[in-house]
Amino acid sequence: MISDNQLVKRLQNGTIRGIIFDFDGTVLDIRESLQKSIEEVYEEKQIKTNIETTMQEIGALMEIIQGTPLPKIILESFELFKYITSLQSLTFFKKLRIAVKIFTRYLTLAKEAPFYPEATDFISKYKKSYDFFIVSHNQTKNIIPHLEENKVKSVFKGVFGADLLPNLKPDPTALNPVFETYKSCNLKEFVMIGDMPSDIQAGREAGVWTIGVASGVSKKEMLAEFEPDLLIDSLEELKKLIEKKNISDSSTKNSVKIKS
Repeated sequence: MISDNQLVKRLQNGTIRGIIFDFDGTVLDIRESLQKSIEEVYEEKQIKTNIETTMQEIGALMEIIQGTPLPKIILESFELFKYITSLQSLTFFKKLRIAVKIFTRYLTLAKEAPFYPEATDFISKYKKSYDFFIVSHNQTKNIIPHLEENKVKSVFKGVFGADLLPNLKPDPTALNPVFETYKSCNLKEFVMIGDMPSDIQAGREAGVWTIGVASGVSKKEMLAEFEPDLLIDSLEELKKLIEKKNISDSSTKNSVKIKS
């Protein structure tokens, strides 16, 4: 039961110090930008596809590409693109051209992508309760304008895009810049929240708690395979879980007062 979840209990009793967010798909709602990018390019190339499956496959690819230098992408592209089922019948160079076109279009559309309302609510409500960080495969220069536009830049104790990370997730050292912010810290006082398997893997191997949130392109079933400490549909669900103890405590106090 979720109510017996050890991480939920720690969030409720105030023994979690820091929350590390992934950005794209966790705080920033990228689904429409990604879907439009794929649909526009696929229509132009007359490729038919199951859009949900393709979004999940290309979304996972985007997670890698965002933080990887272009020469390395080209060198490793044969391996990277082979998992996009809708492009399997095409030659390698056609796959490469299509992938680059989708990614270029996505970068343009993602500049206007909104925050999830529930992410904004969560950040606003708990900004004094936790130290907030971002560890993302997106570039820091792309993340900051979104934070400024949504007036939450000052809320984050650290923002670490791919250009500031020693390695990319799922490598656990991707979280090191967060821990280096402190003179000393207990890893079990931190939580990694993300919408991709790489977020869960990085957090678990780094020794922090992990929350998989199915708000991005990864389905809940896929995230479950990587065994996060908590699996939720959205940050709104997490907020309700944290508040549940307060509501319960309040109800108990009220019932005592009535009896007396």
